[in-house]
Amino acid sequence: MKCIVENQVVLSQPPEGPIAAHIGSFAKSMSEQGYSLASIHRQVFLAACFSRWLKQKGVRLRSICSDHPAQYLRYRARHARLCQGDAAALRHLIDFLRSDGLIPCEKRVTCRPTPAERCALAFGRHLLEERALAHAAIIN
Repeated sequence: MKCIVENQVVLSQPPEGPIAAHIGSFAKSMSEQGYSLASIHRQVFLAACFSRWLKQKGVRLRSICSDHPAQYLRYRARHARLCQGDAAALRHLIDFLRSDGLIPCEKRVTCRPTPAERCALAFGRHLLEERALAHAAIIN
């Protein structure tokens, strides 16, 4: 049974899984941004496959995180040939879901610098402020 997404993309079966209901708006968003039809088709196809995989793994929409695309691509590499833009397409999908508030933004963990890192930062500031060295020279 064929499924048409946003009057542009034909999939061999209807999307299923936690992202399925949002694949149409994802395709529409890409179209509005000026993506080519071939690019939209590839990204929608990957989104549908990714959503099906998430369903098999029992992952709910609000539980999707940035680790899932990498896990999916490893799974996919065992069953099909990956294309060059697959990782970027899934990052684009994750960004779309986050921008629509469908999945939460991940909190960034800030680590306190070690004593050695604090010393190196202080010395870098000294070279920049006291010795007036260029930033490139400090990095080198």
